[in-house]
Amino acid sequence: MTQSARARRKKLRFRVLNPLRYAVDNALLALQPDAADRATCRMLLISDAEAPTSEEQLHPFVLYRSELRRKLKVISLHLLVEDVLKLPALAFKSFDVIGLKLSFRMPAARVSEIGRQISALAGNRPLVYFDGDDDVCIMHPEILSWVNVYVKKHMFRDRSWYLQRFVGKSNLTHFVHCKYNYSFEDNPHAKECRAVDGTHLHKIVLGWNLALDSNIVELFASVTTDPKPMERDVDIMFRGNVPKDWLFYLRKDIEPALEKLRSTYNVIVPRERVSRDEYYREMMRSKICLSPFGYGEICWRDLEAIMCGCLLIKPDMSHIKTVPNIFIANQTYVPVRWDYSDLEEKCAYYLEHEDERRRIASAAFEVLGGYYGRKGFLASFTDILCRIGWGSGRDQARRAAQARVR
Repeated sequence: MTQSARARRKKLRFRVLNPLRYAVDNALLALQPDAADRATCRMLLISDAEAPTSEEQLHPFVLYRSELRRKLKVISLHLLVEDVLKLPALAFKSFDVIGLKLSFRMPAARVSEIGRQISALAGNRPLVYFDGDDDVCIMHPEILSWVNVYVKKHMFRDRSWYLQRFVGKSNLTHFVHCKYNYSFEDNPHAKECRAVDGTHLHKIVLGWNLALDSNIVELFASVTTDPKPMERDVDIMFRGNVPKDWLFYLRKDIEPALEKLRSTYNVIVPRERVSRDEYYREMMRSKICLSPFGYGEICWRDLEAIMCGCLLIKPDMSHIKTVPNIFIANQTYVPVRWDYSDLEEKCAYYLEHEDERRRIASAAFEVLGGYYGRKGFLASFTDILCRIGWGSGRDQARRAAQARVR
């Protein structure tokens, strides 16, 4: 698809289709039997749509659109920030909650400028920020000063880590800097991650992770409605590149460790790109899938491996908190050291203990199935609504917003 075609498609979605869906939801809401019993929450979602993987954080508002309306009486309108900033302040009066997300590509000065503008337009309405970054850190801590709630896809299990300064954009870059003396001085997006002001620490909350991204939801639907059991003739699979940037240091030890296993087991490390269907078939043939860190701890490969029935082996995730939690050591995944010094040992063990491998892989799949089955997103979003004071009436929510530290 050409750049101009993508631009046209983007405008069609945000300027035509989204407003149309919102109008339909408004009409359906009025027809609900309990229309007069509970306060309706009309939410304006604002984003720059510049980073597709980050935008997926808002996909649940589409996926669970009907349930949000029927069960929580929440409807949302998703618009582009460039269009919202052209609206008169009066347009905000029809919304009860404002949601904002900006991509990591946006310069810090522009983020602050937009933040101040949206905060002023929101007035006394609760303001929620959605951080779709790959890593657990907060790129622009100043955002916390003008929002009520800051939603992360995954976060530090120990909140006090947010009070630290990291070299580079995250704890991962900091690790590479300290262990390998790698410099981030010339990286405009990853030079430094500043510490969070402790007075705003409580605003950082856990939302939902990549399990609700559109392609992952589609994969789960396909493996549950049309399962195709395949012979698992591949023992260990690692399909991932080793970049020349700082990620090189997080992945350079993988292939040497796997090489030691080749004489005994069928290990594949494909180089060429393949279609998504072929990639999934490859996973379904594999017993173990190794999934290293990327620019953040969690990636699609983690979920794809589990859905395809692989045992997920991954660098230790004990510092991470996320929902759904598929990272319970030796119960839903197998952790290895960050330098992969125990990778050979762990792979060999689980290839020789088939029952344990299958037990862990099955338990991880059940975690995901249970999350989808009970529509876990609704519980996560209900928690966010409670944190901004919604649920006990419009006035309570607005009083909470007025208490926001600016």
